[in-house]
Amino acid sequence: MITVYDTFSALAALSGKAFTLDAWRRYAAGIYDASFANKIEADAQDYNLKEQVFPVIEAALGDAAGLARAHASFLQATESLAERVGQLLPGMPDVDIVFYLGLCNGAGWATEFRGQPAVLIGVEKVLELSWEAEAYMKSLIYHELGHIWHKAQLGGWPAVKTQAERSLLQLYQEGIAMRCEQLLCGDDAFYHQNRDGWLSWCRENLAEIATEFARRVAAGESTQDFFGDWCAWRGHSDTGYFLGCEFVRHGMKHLPFPETAKLLLPEVTTAFGEYVQNINNNAIMEVPR
Repeated sequence: MITVYDTFSALAALSGKAFTLDAWRRYAAGIYDASFANKIEADAQDYNLKEQVFPVIEAALGDAAGLARAHASFLQATESLAERVGQLLPGMPDVDIVFYLGLCNGAGWATEFRGQPAVLIGVEKVLELSWEAEAYMKSLIYHELGHIWHKAQLGGWPAVKTQAERSLLQLYQEGIAMRCEQLLCGDDAFYHQNRDGWLSWCRENLAEIATEFARRVAAGESTQDFFGDWCAWRGHSDTGYFLGCEFVRHGMKHLPFPETAKLLLPEVTTAFGEYVQNINNNAIMEVPR
C-alpha cells in the first residue's frame, strides 16, 4: 500500500513571515510526530542552517507560483501510482510518500520512518534545482521507489568491505532504480538526466564508460566521478546511472526483471565483468575495416 502525505496546505503557516527553526519544528512534527522533525534535523546537522539552508527555504516559501507548480506535479505523479507499482514492481512493501518542506535533505530521499519505508520529497530542494515540472517530479518519486523495491527484493542491502564492492553495489542500485523509473514512466529510453545531448553521448561512449569504470573497480579506485551532478567524467555527469541501467537491461535478456534485483554481490561482480567484455567485443566488431 502507498500512503501519500501532502503537507502543501500547511506551508501557508510558514509563508509571509520570517522563517524560524521553531516554526519549522512545529510544522514537521505535525506530519507524523516530533520524532519526524528530529530525524530531518539530525540528517542536516552538518549544514550551517543560517547560511546554507535558511536562504533556500526562504526562497522557496517566497515563490508561491513555484510551490503551486511543484505541488500540482506531485499530485499528478502520485495519481494512480499504487496501481502501477502493484503491476510493475510486485513485492513493493508498504511505503509512505511525503511532500514536505525539509532542511535541504534532498529533493528525493528514500528512508524509513517508524520502521516503514518512506520517500520524502523536499520541495525547497525541488525549487532550488528547478525540478518542479511533472517529468522531474515523477523521476524523483519513481527513482526512490525503485531503491525501496530493490532493497526489499534483496532483503536488505549487503554489507560492503572494499571500495570495489562499494562501487559495484552503487552501480547495481542505481541501475535497478533507473530501470524502475523507465518501467513506471512507460518509456524504455527514459533517463531524467537527458539534457543537452547527454543520452546520445552516453550511448556513443558506452564502451569507454564501462571500461574505465571496470578499471577503477579492479584498482580499488573511487568511482564517484560517475555519480552525482556535482561530479563528472570526461565532462559528463551521472554516466554511472546510464551504465548501471544498461547493465541491468542486459541482465534482463537472461532473467525476468524481479530476478535481476535479487543478485548477490559476487554474482553482480561476475555479471558485470562479462558485460564489459561483451561490450568491448562488440565495439571491436563494429570498427570499420
